[in-house]
Amino acid sequence: MTTLADDSSFSFTSRASRSVDGALVNIRWAVIALAWLSVSIVNGNYSPPDYFLVWLVAYAAFNGLLLIGVRRRTLPEHLPLLGLVGDILFTSMLPLLPGVNNSFLILCTIFPIIVAAMRFGVGIGALVAFVALLPYEIGTFLQFLPENIRAALPLRFDTHINFFAALLPVITILSAVILIGYLTQREREAAIGSAQYELRELRQAISSARLFYESTDTLNGTSNYVQILEVMLQAGVNGMPQGRFDFGAPVGIALTFSDSDAEGNKTLTVTASRGLDRNDAQRLVNGKQGVIKQALESGDPVPFAKVTNDAELSQFTSLRRAHNGVCYPLQSGLDVYGAVILASPSSQKPSEQHLRLMRAFINQAAIAFQNAQLYQNLRAERDRIIEAEASARAKLARDLHDGPTQSMAALAMRLEFIRLLMDRDPTQARQEIDQAREAVMRVGKDLRGLLFTLRPLTLETQGLSAALKQYEQRLRENDGVPIDIQPGNFGSELDANVAGTVFAIIEEAVNNARKHAQGAPIHVIVQQQGGNLFAQISDDGPGFDTDAVNTNYTARGSLGMVNMRDRTRLVDGQLNIESAPGRGARVILRVPLKNRGARNNAGTVTRG
Repeated sequence: MTTLADDSSFSFTSRASRSVDGALVNIRWAVIALAWLSVSIVNGNYSPPDYFLVWLVAYAAFNGLLLIGVRRRTLPEHLPLLGLVGDILFTSMLPLLPGVNNSFLILCTIFPIIVAAMRFGVGIGALVAFVALLPYEIGTFLQFLPENIRAALPLRFDTHINFFAALLPVITILSAVILIGYLTQREREAAIGSAQYELRELRQAISSARLFYESTDTLNGTSNYVQILEVMLQAGVNGMPQGRFDFGAPVGIALTFSDSDAEGNKTLTVTASRGLDRNDAQRLVNGKQGVIKQALESGDPVPFAKVTNDAELSQFTSLRRAHNGVCYPLQSGLDVYGAVILASPSSQKPSEQHLRLMRAFINQAAIAFQNAQLYQNLRAERDRIIEAEASARAKLARDLHDGPTQSMAALAMRLEFIRLLMDRDPTQARQEIDQAREAVMRVGKDLRGLLFTLRPLTLETQGLSAALKQYEQRLRENDGVPIDIQPGNFGSELDANVAGTVFAIIEEAVNNARKHAQGAPIHVIVQQQGGNLFAQISDDGPGFDTDAVNTNYTARGSLGMVNMRDRTRLVDGQLNIESAPGRGARVILRVPLKNRGARNNAGTVTRG
């Protein structure tokens, strides 16, 4: 991976260099003004001497040319170096100009020396200091030579500087160069290190965000919650700090609650994982201790370090190598489905960006997980409805075969017999015709009974109470069933779907009582209690053990109780079945009316 250290050299054609060179141009104007002011104060004359005037004009022209170069669209590559060389020449000759005679102006060399130290480092800064101070020190040294030697030299310096006055600026400037260069180098290293860390964090966040974006289609387009959890874990593991190779890779574990056992307890099982040992994939935890418990109860991610003191996490051998990790609750709203654990053997903590991104990712995955479960429950509900419909069709086929079909076959045979009797014995033929007419009436009655069972016409035209009253009359007159129905006062204002579902549940419960109550009276009460429709179907038969029946109900080949419960869920109701051997049976149904159209005068009765 490319780091900032690879590009740490300063580019003299960059936007940053243009800004620096622009600032240096302004500083040169200040240096020129300061030199003029100093010489004027020392000489007591604001008119600059000839050589100093040439210096002022030349330095100002030089700075003007640099200003033009800075203002160009493309910064000349060697402009900063040219500016540094010019600054060295102009500031180093300033104290030695005839008529200046001011050792204080040697301090102007600090300007190019500091610029060199900051831009090129301590070594270049020291070299520039030596070059800039060299004319000044040579001139200072020559004044201490004997007069005869100085007279033989072609150079003349009009300076009167003592030894200490010459040495002090040199020491000061060299110390400033070393200090500024050192501090600048440390500051640059710190800035580069900070930039490297921020760049690494940014790249990691971009990588995680890209994976999150690429995984969105998977989260939204699949109903397989295991695949959803695997995509989520892959994103989490990729963003965790990578440890040494011999320490292993980061670990991701998705734990989800299993179905309740006989005592109503749930355990957390490993549904999906990344980097987990094979034996760890079979482990079960209760989620009632340590980090997992804290995350499930608080609803917030819980970071952890060593897992040796965590009774549940320490069961996973893959997590014992972890130095940093975090446990997220897998929840959507108030529904908690499990926990997600991400851990790394690295001592470096995961970045805040990754933790926040994973929190959003896990929330999104929890919603997708919830949708997947709802979809699976919906498919199971659909399968039960299809099975119930198939059972109803099979029952209708049996009833038609055993009732009207057999009767119609017998009627056809009787009509053939009547045709043969017409010529031989007209009297007996007329008697057979009367019997055939009664048989046709019975078939019609049976067919009307079957049609009533499928969908009572009275239920649609007059409402639930009228349909129940007609149902009671049909059972008494046709089948001789000892039944008493108190239908309440629910008319056509009750929602048709609710009325049809309630009628089907009551009919199923009555059929069960007819089969198992051994001819005992059946009592049905339907009324409104508060905002609910209340229905109770009871009998005085021998009763049964409800736990034993529920345990092996699916193996009995009957779907009566299953159908009642499925229909109850369709109307958001509650169904309770109470029975015991020797104490009869009672089915209690409650359906919320809400805004379904049941009026307040629909037989409101307080249950005793």
